[in-house]
Amino acid sequence: MTNFLCKYCGSQFATSALLTKGVCQKNSEGNHHVLYEGDEKTVYVCMFCKSKYATILNLTLGICKKNPTGKFHIPAI
Repeated sequence: MTNFLCKYCGSQFATSALLTKGVCQKNSEGNHHVLYEGDEKTVYVCMFCKSKYATILNLTLGICKKNPTGKFHIPAI
C-alpha cells in the first residue's frame, strides 16, 4: 500500500487528493499539505540541520534553528 505523506507535518493519507485538500498548520509556504516526493526510508534527515529521525512525523515535530522559512524540520528528499 502506498502512503501519501505531508512533507511539513508527516501526516499520512490514503490518496494524494486527500492530502492536498487538507490544511497543514506547519506549512510556512501556504496552508495546505504538500506531498513528500521522496521514497519511504528507515531514516529521514532534515534538509537544514541534518538531524535524523525514524519517521517524517517525528522529524517534523522538532524545532529546527537552521530553517530559514519556518521553525520545524523539513525532510530532505
